[in-house]
Amino acid sequence: MMSSKFKGILDIAKEREPAPPDDVPPPPPPSPPEAAPKRRGRPSGKRSDSEFVQVTAYVHKRTHRDVKIALLKSDGDRDFSELVEDLLAAWLKSQE
Repeated sequence: MMSSKFKGILDIAKEREPAPPDDVPPPPPPSPPEAAPKRRGRPSGKRSDSEFVQVTAYVHKRTHRDVKIALLKSDGDRDFSELVEDLLAAWLKSQE
C-alpha cells in the first residue's frame, strides 16, 4: 500500500491541535461603526453637479492660451469656466 509523503506531516498536525480552554473570555463588544470612509480620487465638482451643463465652443488657440496664462498670473482662484460663466451672465444682463 502506497502512503502519501505528507501523511506523516498531517498526523503530526492533528496531534498538535490545541483543545479549546474551558475559561474562554467573551469576545469584546463590536466597535461603533466608523464614519463613511473617505473616497479616493478627486472631490466631486461641476461635472457631478446637476446645476451645471458642459458646453462646447470654438475659441482661437491663441485666445484660449492667453486667457489661461492671464488667469494663472492673476493669483485668483477663478478658473476658465468661471470666467466664461461671468462673461455670459454679464452679456445676458446687458441684453435687458
